[in-house]
Amino acid sequence: MEDGALPQRPNARRRMRAQEQDSAEPASEQGLCTPTSSGRAFENPGSSEYDLGLTQLGESDIAENVMAVENASRRSELDKLTHSGDRKEDNFQGILTNEDDQGWPSGIRMDVGSGEALPAYRSAAVGTYKFEYLDHTADVQLHAWGHDLKEAFENCALAMFNYISPLEYVRPRTTRRYRAEGHDLPSLLFAFLDELLFVFSTELFLATDVKITALDRNNFIIEAEGEGEIFDRDLHEVGTEIKAITYSAMSIVERPEDSEVFVIVDI
Repeated sequence: MEDGALPQRPNARRRMRAQEQDSAEPASEQGLCTPTSSGRAFENPGSSEYDLGLTQLGESDIAENVMAVENASRRSELDKLTHSGDRKEDNFQGILTNEDDQGWPSGIRMDVGSGEALPAYRSAAVGTYKFEYLDHTADVQLHAWGHDLKEAFENCALAMFNYISPLEYVRPRTTRRYRAEGHDLPSLLFAFLDELLFVFSTELFLATDVKITALDRNNFIIEAEGEGEIFDRDLHEVGTEIKAITYSAMSIVERPEDSEVFVIVDI
């Protein structure tokens, strides 16, 4: 040390490191490993029947193991709610109650925020129709299904008209023809619903029944007919205005003898 120089004291980082080492030694003597950067302390191999051998893994491996354990716990809780021991596919409701590729029961919808189970798909069908409305922030999601894709598209059209004005008050007095084109199935569904909405906006024609007369899946063209009448405030109940069709979260699902579509509309 040079003459006149002040004696050097350990800086804060060195003192903290020394304290960590001192606190880690008793833990090692008790069969515990040194706490990780996340603050978790895991038992050494052989110290417990639940030991995962985490002391020999890296931080990323530890995180994956912890996530696997937490997911297993969540699935166990869901099993208690859904009686998963008797899982099978319910073809009548069209709800897959077996587990998906991530191990979650695919017939159960979970609220990510609260963790509570939501109503199963198709459980809120409107009357005898094959469609329902799902809650969505500021908008509404149309969910329609059918024996095949053609019927699912038709029921989605009815879901849209019924949201504008309940179809129970609409009579099939006249017929209107529609034609729409797309470049794939989602764009074809969008164009089909958009054409129906455009005709209602310009002619106030409400269709109480929609039949697709031609569905060209090679050129993506739909031709359809709608039976209904002109909207009249004195005769028809006023529902909710639909401003536009959107591509947001649009989904088309096809399975043997069953198809369904999900479309969010702007209201």
